[in-house]
Amino acid sequence: MIYFIIVTLIIVGDKFLKEYFRSSLRGKHRKEHFTKSGEGINTVDAMQDGWRRKLSPRIEFLENKGGASGIFSSHPKILKGISGAMLCFCAFVLGKERQKGRVSIAGIGYALLLGGGLSNFIDRMKKGSVTDYIRFPEFPVKKISNLVFNMSDFAIFAGIFCLLFRKK
Repeated sequence: MIYFIIVTLIIVGDKFLKEYFRSSLRGKHRKEHFTKSGEGINTVDAMQDGWRRKLSPRIEFLENKGGASGIFSSHPKILKGISGAMLCFCAFVLGKERQKGRVSIAGIGYALLLGGGLSNFIDRMKKGSVTDYIRFPEFPVKKISNLVFNMSDFAIFAGIFCLLFRKK
């Protein structure tokens, strides 16, 4: 049951945030695909230099037609196929974890992956793109500072983290 709750909360929460940012930022800071611009709404203008400033998010609206960092943006059918196959695999493995009758870190990891992946997949199937809205422009790693994320992406990262550091 906990796995179902995790998946549902991610999908519902991310859907709410995507709708909120689509309606409140439409036309203001809209970017297409992958952005390198510094525009956006800084959520922590008052913070000083240091690690807090480097990790402070900026709200930035982006419709990403590809996967992470715009990969496969010119091949949407391939991206949908790969995403669908990965979601089926996660659902299958999560079902196996559920049959064990106990909650495990692996099960939580697969639930996070499934919830985040399904939320982005639903967006991609309905609109042809995924809405992203959080950027870390001062992050020390340049590649990450150029990316825009959403709640589902963070769930996917957390799921991968759980799977990498679970007890085997």
